[in-house]
Amino acid sequence: MGPAITGVTPREQRLAAAGRVAAGLLHDMRNVLSPISNLAFLLEQQAGDPERVRELAQRLSRLTQARGRVADRLRDFVRQDAVRFPDDAVVDLSAVARETVALSATLAASRPDAPPVQLDCVAPQPVLVHGDGADLRTALLELVLNALDALPQGGTVVVRTSVVDGRAMLEVEDDGPGVTAELADAAFDPFISTKDHPDAGLGLSSAWGIAQRHGGDLSLEKSAAGGTVARFKLALSPFDT
Repeated sequence: MGPAITGVTPREQRLAAAGRVAAGLLHDMRNVLSPISNLAFLLEQQAGDPERVRELAQRLSRLTQARGRVADRLRDFVRQDAVRFPDDAVVDLSAVARETVALSATLAASRPDAPPVQLDCVAPQPVLVHGDGADLRTALLELVLNALDALPQGGTVVVRTSVVDGRAMLEVEDDGPGVTAELADAAFDPFISTKDHPDAGLGLSSAWGIAQRHGGDLSLEKSAAGGTVARFKLALSPFDT
């Protein structure tokens, strides 16, 4: 996680990475504690106005739910140990790809002032893996949303499934400006992001954690066409035909 630094021991690199995560968490906590404190003060001041209290309570609920999603994503990153899934926990990555592309198209169209984006899915054959279908959908959705964010002026995102060298491959490719080698290596670190929404910097790291739990790998690199491609590699299920 993150680029290697010449002359620095592995332990020092781990401590530096832990420091970045701790700094991100502290920043996140400061960002959420202040509005919670302000809302609590307003609730106290508006005790005689039930409608206003209800409105403020709903805002407080939405805020805590949003921060709960941040915690869930960080958990997805932290839980990196590979899991032994039951034999019947078989997921078709091609079906996951088709479902996620359909959902992503709806989400992209609902964005305010959404640029013209074409979402394509190339998943003609079943590609079976052992795992948790909900987690794999979450990881793929994060990758697709990240690709869409790389296309502020519009463009194309293609999701593909295939079998390469006996492994399941799930790719998300965009035709944006492309990712640098340095950013590609650091992109999976928590809280590394140029975006400013509450859970910025956790989407790719949570997807990476999901890949690790499935005994797989996730990489980000510049594509042959100049855009960015995310590659999610997993072991095939023995039931794949």
